[in-house]
Amino acid sequence: MSTPIPVKTLPIGRIFRFCLGIFFASEVWPVYRDVALEGIIIRLGWAIGLMLFYLGLHFFILRFTPKINSVLGAILAFGPFLSVFILGYGGPAATGALTFLAVSLLLAAMRADSGCEVMSIPAVLSGRHTHLACLLFSPIDWCERKLH
Repeated sequence: MSTPIPVKTLPIGRIFRFCLGIFFASEVWPVYRDVALEGIIIRLGWAIGLMLFYLGLHFFILRFTPKINSVLGAILAFGPFLSVFILGYGGPAATGALTFLAVSLLLAAMRADSGCEVMSIPAVLSGRHTHLACLLFSPIDWCERKLH
């Protein structure tokens, strides 16, 4: 089964993703600088856990529901990230979630991935793109494509 060629993000969407990724990276960097090695490992463990979850979701969508409604998919994809962030607010889980999001946003900006940025790392690892809408960036991408 082949996946359709993903639509690339245009410059405005890439710039927004990059700027937000830099912002989140600048927010988590001081935390990593100020905690002990154990704290770094715990926070990176949360980030890696999210990456593994999204990798599993990526393969599930490609295998079983390739034609999932993109908005429903965006809600399903962003829900776990948001849950980890809210439940771990101010702690290692929140820092790990923001680390994962920062890396995903920067990767999505560099690769010009459209859609849900949390699926950028799984797309790199699998070589296939899962096009789910992003609640924040997809409207920007749609408007930019209309104006282009």
